[in-house]
Amino acid sequence: MSEPPPPVATTASPVSASERVVTLDVVRGLAVIGILVMNIVEFGMPLRAYENPRQWGGAEGADLWTWFVQVALFDGKMRALFSMLFGAGLVLITERMERAGRGAESADLLLRRCLWLAAFGVVHRFGLQWTGDILYMYGLLGLIAIAFRRWRPVPLLIAGVLCLGAFVPQALLQHAPMVKMRDQAAQAAVLEAEQKEVPQELRAAKENWDKRGKPPAADAHEKEIEAMRGDYVRVFGFRWNYHHMFQSNLLYYIFVWDVLGMMFLGMGLCRLGFFAGTMARKWYVASIVFAVAGAAASFAWAWAVAAAGFSANSIDLRLWHDVLYPFVRGIVGLGWASVLILLHRHGVLGWFTATLARVGRMAFSNYILQTACCTLFFLGYGLGYYGHLSRAQTMLVWAGVTAIQIVFSWAWLALFRFGPLEWAWRSLCWWRWQPLLRRGEAPAPDAGGT
Repeated sequence: MSEPPPPVATTASPVSASERVVTLDVVRGLAVIGILVMNIVEFGMPLRAYENPRQWGGAEGADLWTWFVQVALFDGKMRALFSMLFGAGLVLITERMERAGRGAESADLLLRRCLWLAAFGVVHRFGLQWTGDILYMYGLLGLIAIAFRRWRPVPLLIAGVLCLGAFVPQALLQHAPMVKMRDQAAQAAVLEAEQKEVPQELRAAKENWDKRGKPPAADAHEKEIEAMRGDYVRVFGFRWNYHHMFQSNLLYYIFVWDVLGMMFLGMGLCRLGFFAGTMARKWYVASIVFAVAGAAASFAWAWAVAAAGFSANSIDLRLWHDVLYPFVRGIVGLGWASVLILLHRHGVLGWFTATLARVGRMAFSNYILQTACCTLFFLGYGLGYYGHLSRAQTMLVWAGVTAIQIVFSWAWLALFRFGPLEWAWRSLCWWRWQPLLRRGEAPAPDAGGT
């Protein structure tokens, strides 16, 4: 007679400290600290400065090299990691509830998790005035990803690549009218040089093409800077339309493919054991090699853009960026993750990975803390430094906010089980208050989890 099966747990609850996946929060900690390297530019400068140093912030010396490093190592890479980790969380929660014998209830829990996150995102964007909020889109698009959480790894990875591939036809469609304008402008220039009559269509194309290539006017951002240095009501009113645009047409046209694609990749990689650090070492090494190549390609592109004077008429460079960017940023993001996973597996720089793990365990709280610190530093209802610092100087603010997050994470987790917003989110998702105080418990290990 065979032995009876082991008893199945009858209850499910949020993950405890002892159940946390060791490497997941280490990677999440890097993502939350690293994403501010780019976000700090959007916090403290006109929006167009994010991609174009010529618009604001300095395009020479230390400012230019800061932009090179941002483009090569951070731009989109940390957001890609966040998206993949969110997808991995959907899988981990499902698997954990299935082990507890309550797999049928996982969809209900995950739906509440995403809906509450979307609500947090609305408050984050409109209340705290952060133009780059990702919580709303994660919550909304996570509702779609939930339906695929039980797929096998390969179909999930294919789905992720196909979603990211949607950017290729989009880029080609956007490139075509620019090519037509460039060709017509060139025809008009030839006719003008030959002192021949220039048709109206060609003349208009040349005027538009020349206008695109001009550097920004000295007062191009005056209205935006003045508004951002105003009081809260002024900032709220100025950004109202942009907030709505970002959470509507930009979400459904662009970010739906971006976020879903990365979520699917994260779900597939989670099922393969990538984020748990259980894959063979060769796969992590290969990931790092590809990431170095991807970062080098990003740097080469940035160098070419700078050599072209950051001109909007460098449309072929823009096409290369738009086609390759979705894939390159995912590859480089996974390279960052692979480095941390190998460091943890081999016990190297333990203090560093432990610090990242603490920050990562409170990623939600730290993400909002970034917004609170930066808006109060840069916007007019705080210290009003908006538009006053160069790109390189904003990195000093990044260092200060990062230090605040590290100290806050260590101090908070010495007393409490979860970060403050993590605790609120878990309580809302599980429909019951979660214990917060340690009550004599030893501090949780510096490990990852969900």
